[in-house]
Amino acid sequence: MKTSAYVLLFVAWIGTYYASKIMAFAEFISLWYMPAGVSIGAFLIFGKRAFFPIFLALFFVSFRFIEQLEQGFDPAHLATATLFALAHTVPYGLGGLAARHWLSYFIHQGLPLRIIGLLVIYALAALFAAISGLLVWEFTTETNDHILAEGWFAWWLGDLVGVMVIAPLMCLILPKLSHTRLAWLDEFYDHDRRLSNNLKPFLLKLSVSVITVIAILILDSKITHPGVAYFVFFVSIPQLWIVLTERTSYATTSLVIITLFMAFGVGVFKVTDQAITYQFALYITAAISYFAVSIPALIQRNNQLAELSMLDLLTNLPTKWLFKTLVTQVVKSSRPNQNHCIAIYNLDSFGKLNDDYGQTIGDEVLRQSAQIIKNQLRDSEILSRYEQDTFVVFMPNNDIDEASKRANELRHKLPVLHIDDLILPIRGSFGVAQVQFGETIDETLERATRALQQAKLQGRNKVVAIS
Repeated sequence: MKTSAYVLLFVAWIGTYYASKIMAFAEFISLWYMPAGVSIGAFLIFGKRAFFPIFLALFFVSFRFIEQLEQGFDPAHLATATLFALAHTVPYGLGGLAARHWLSYFIHQGLPLRIIGLLVIYALAALFAAISGLLVWEFTTETNDHILAEGWFAWWLGDLVGVMVIAPLMCLILPKLSHTRLAWLDEFYDHDRRLSNNLKPFLLKLSVSVITVIAILILDSKITHPGVAYFVFFVSIPQLWIVLTERTSYATTSLVIITLFMAFGVGVFKVTDQAITYQFALYITAAISYFAVSIPALIQRNNQLAELSMLDLLTNLPTKWLFKTLVTQVVKSSRPNQNHCIAIYNLDSFGKLNDDYGQTIGDEVLRQSAQIIKNQLRDSEILSRYEQDTFVVFMPNNDIDEASKRANELRHKLPVLHIDDLILPIRGSFGVAQVQFGETIDETLERATRALQQAKLQGRNKVVAIS
C-alpha cells in the first residue's frame, strides 16, 4: 500500500466526517454517517493495512488539536481521543476484514448468498461500532449517563446507512486509484462491458429519483400527517430502474446522490420528526439495490455459460449441442424434396500422436486442422467438434452421392502441419449419412458413426457412405 493511498484514506475520512457534520440537522444527528462507509470500504479493499490511516483520522477529529493548543494539553483528551478512535476502527476493521474474507473465499457461492452475508456483516459491524462509541462517550462524560439506551438505535442506523451507501463507492474508487485488482469485486462490474457509457439515459433516471425525493419531502412538510413520510419508500422504484439498466458505477453514484438530497432535505424542509423513517427508507433502498445488482451479474454469468455451451473452447467451433439445435431447425423447416447429409470424421492415429508428442501438440493439431477445414466450408455448411478428435459436418441440399464427393474434397484438405520442429501429416476417415424423413439428428449421427467405423476398418483415410 503506497503512501498516497494512506493519504487518500486519511483525507477521505476527514472530508466525509465534516460533510456529515454539515448535513446534521441536530447536534451529532444526521440521516447517515459517511465515514463509517469509508472505514469499512477501506478495510474491504486494503485489508488490515487500512488500520493506521483510519485510526489516525479518528484520532485527529477526536483530539481537537486547536483546542489543545488554545487551552493547553490535557492527557484526558488524549485518552478520550484514543478510545474513540479504537471504538470506531476496531469494529469496522473486523467487519471489513470479515466481509473481505466472505466475498473472496466464498466466491464460488451464488452472488445473492454472498450479498446476504455482506449485509449481515455490515449490520453487526455498525451495531458494534455504535455501542462501542456510546460506551466511550458515556464513560468519558458526566452528563450522558443514559445515552447508550437512548441513542444506540439512531447511531446504529445512521452508521449502517453510511456503510451501505459509501462502501460501494469506495470499492469503485479505491481500486482504480491504487491500481488494486480484486477478483471478487470484478463480478459486480463484469456486465458493465455490455452496457453503454451514454450519460443521458442515466441522468434522466437520476432526475426522476431526485424529483421523487424532493416532492415527498415537500409533501411531508406541508401535510402534518406521520404517514406521509412513508411515501419515501417509493424512491426505491426509480433506483431499481437505474440498477437494472445502467452500469454498476452509475447505480452506486445514484445511491449516493439520492442519499445526499434526502439527508439535506430533512433539515431544509424541517421534517426531522420523521428522520428515523427516512433513515430506514435509505437502508431499504440500499439493500434492494445490493440485491438488484446481482440480477445483471447473474444475466452476465448465464450469458457466459451460454457461450461456453455453444462454442468449443479449444477449436472455437460450435459444440455438439449447438450443432444439433441448428441442424434440427434446418431440417424441420425444409421442403419434403430437400436432401441433407451429415459427415462425421475422425483424425487417424490421433491417440498415438498424443502419446508420442504430448497433449499440447495434440491440442494444436486439433485446433489447426479444424480451422483449415472450417476455412474450406461453404456458407451453408456447419462444422462442429463432436468429441475429442471427432468432428461433424452438416451438408445441406446434398444427396448421399454429392455429400460423399464433398467429404472427399474435405479429406484431401486435411493438412501437413508444421508445429515447432515437427512435420505432421494429418489424415482422416469420414462416414457419411443422409438425413431420412422422420429421423432424429441423433439417429442420423448414429448411422454416420457406423459408416466412420467401416472407413476405419477398411484401412482409414477413406470416405464411406451409408444409406
